[in-house]
Amino acid sequence: MIEQQRGSVRYLQFSQLLPFSEIVHGVFTRHGGYSAGSYTGLNVSFGVGDEPESAIRNRLLVLETLGLENRPCATLWQVHGADVAILDPENEVWDDWRSDWPYRSYSVDGRKLQWTFKARRKADAILTRQRGIPLVLSFADCVPIVLYDPVQHVIGIAHGGWRGTARGVALAAIETMRSRFDSQPRDIRASLAPSIGPCCYEVSEDVRALFLGQEAFPDIPTGEHYRGAVRESAAFSMKQRADRLAPTLHLDLWETNRNQLLMAGLLPEHIELPDLCTSCRTDLFFSHRAEQGKTGRFPVVITLKDEEREN
Repeated sequence: MIEQQRGSVRYLQFSQLLPFSEIVHGVFTRHGGYSAGSYTGLNVSFGVGDEPESAIRNRLLVLETLGLENRPCATLWQVHGADVAILDPENEVWDDWRSDWPYRSYSVDGRKLQWTFKARRKADAILTRQRGIPLVLSFADCVPIVLYDPVQHVIGIAHGGWRGTARGVALAAIETMRSRFDSQPRDIRASLAPSIGPCCYEVSEDVRALFLGQEAFPDIPTGEHYRGAVRESAAFSMKQRADRLAPTLHLDLWETNRNQLLMAGLLPEHIELPDLCTSCRTDLFFSHRAEQGKTGRFPVVITLKDEEREN
């Protein structure tokens, strides 16, 4: 990943996506922004206890940093499942979408930030080929999976926490790209942003049992056609911690999601993995695990450039 900076805002971009001039993207660190205390920096979430005005200002700052402040955005109500939402305003009522980011207007120092008022769609992956509408999801340890098909011109973001990964969200996103947009897996680029690494992600035996199919989720069960791939993809290990007498079970979400993407047909060279653990690097990122739940959320943004606006 390549670090960029604009003013006090620091963000990262994926090496494999930078050559594609038709997209704009960014993975934002916590540097810059207006939030204070446990949320110091660029928190963009309203639901974590931060001052709403600070989150509004931070959201505008994120969009301004990428030159997207006048664009309506789309996001999701993330529920740790594997449902995939398709944003297609040409064939859907755009007002059916509410984003934490656009349509209703809020005034910040005399400038308006677009907002909307409808309920967000419950899903954990979002795909579109619509130009000029940034996709935005927020994170604090879960794996952001940014997807791009340069042949069919489709972009997407998936939210790969352990529950979504155990339900096959990466598999579902690729399957939907194939069925809805005729994407070929060999063309798709998948880039995993900083998230909690195997070094820090201690989990219980119940988590391993869910991945291995020895237990089932009481709600939103893993789809039957994903269960085998989820089981085979799971990357667990035992690690010795200095503060524990016995080794503890750790889940490698990076490798597990990489395995699922490979099973879905992506080429190894088209999968970019992070080298930053959010739990290790709370100086750069918000981490729900390391900061014991009292922290912010950092945004991941991708959009297809609107050719008419760019010309």
